[in-house]
Amino acid sequence: MNEKVMGICYIIVAVLILVVKYAVPQFFDVLIWLVAIGLLIGGVYFLLRE
Repeated sequence: MNEKVMGICYIIVAVLILVVKYAVPQFFDVLIWLVAIGLLIGGVYFLLRE
């Protein structure tokens, strides 16, 4: 249960990061893509691991 909540939080944070990246394009760089992809992978991992 706790891991599913953690996975959902990771995915929400990753989506917010991508939204901010498109809202303020010059604010972020390649680093933000790496962080967002890492959070998405982590979130999916926590959701699928049971």
